[in-house]
Amino acid sequence: MKNGRLMCALLPVLLLSCADSGGPTLVNAEWKLTCPVDSPVGCSGVPADTCLGDGGQRVIVGEHRQLACTGDPIRAICEAVQGADGTRIVTLEVNVADEFALELHAETIETGDGLVEQTDCHVTIIEDQTSYGGPALGRCGEDDISMDQPCRLSSISVEGSDVSFELECRSLINRTSVLAYDVGAVGVGPTMITFANCVGF
Repeated sequence: MKNGRLMCALLPVLLLSCADSGGPTLVNAEWKLTCPVDSPVGCSGVPADTCLGDGGQRVIVGEHRQLACTGDPIRAICEAVQGADGTRIVTLEVNVADEFALELHAETIETGDGLVEQTDCHVTIIEDQTSYGGPALGRCGEDDISMDQPCRLSSISVEGSDVSFELECRSLINRTSVLAYDVGAVGVGPTMITFANCVGF
């Protein structure tokens, strides 16, 4: 969705009250990086095979601080923070040693009468310590994918302290090289990302 657009529920997770966490954050994240299709943007090349997956596939499953197959701890963050000014910031992140990561940042502000204005939503993918997307180049929302919004969120669900959503990005660009990846499921379409034991939902 475009910045400044009022909505009743872009991300329902942003409107829910706090709930107690049931332990360390758990994550089940699987995505695949492929070269952009039908796009003038160049490709960053075939991702290296790692123990997290071959052929651009990345699978990170476990709990915060659990060791991944690389021997590095998983950093799993799923939290919503409400500010006194009505701003609500949601951070969803899974990261292994700053080499491989998927990060979603969303920010809204309550404008009164139950309306919410999205001030920011962006996705960042880190592949082999190289970042794609981010605040300017990885905008996200529930609208169809476009040049202005390369990432689409769908099937957003919150049950207690568990959060899940589907994610698909096209031509998620690296700011320096201006090369890109598409992000989606191992097969076709969007990939499902789930977090459990989130804080502040």
